[in-house]
Amino acid sequence: MTIDGRSDVDLLRANNQEAWADFYDAVASDVRAFIRRIGGRNPDDLLGETMVQVVRDISRFKGEASELRAWVFGIARNRVIDDARRRRVRPVEVDPGDSEPVDTSAPFEMPDLQGLSDLLGRLTPDQKEVLWLRFGADMSVDDTAKIVGKSPDAVAALTMRALRR
Repeated sequence: MTIDGRSDVDLLRANNQEAWADFYDAVASDVRAFIRRIGGRNPDDLLGETMVQVVRDISRFKGEASELRAWVFGIARNRVIDDARRRRVRPVEVDPGDSEPVDTSAPFEMPDLQGLSDLLGRLTPDQKEVLWLRFGADMSVDDTAKIVGKSPDAVAALTMRALRR
């Protein structure tokens, strides 16, 4: 959305309510699914905390509109880590069968979830997180690297090792 030549980020910074509603609609379900997949205990609460922080910190965001999504996923990841620290436990991976319902309007064959769960169970937590970001949230290597705090080469290596495994 662009109004009078202003970008999405400018509209969010100007507290344009329509821009905030559109932004939330565009990212909320993916962020909630990501939170659930990396072990967030209460995805709806953590999504709310994430969005509150996004609203609070949008004036400090120093990127282009194309980088905003990765920034939000990074905040969500940090909220899950902070929540786990508060609980004094590490985040745990949940069964992929417990994730968001699949959109059945598009024709595709449902994978064998037990087989997928078994395969994912063989991966390290870092490998799972990188795979979810790269393929579940459709993030680039560079964006994934920023979110997880690793170099792009490390993310590429984790991705390749996970896919080989």
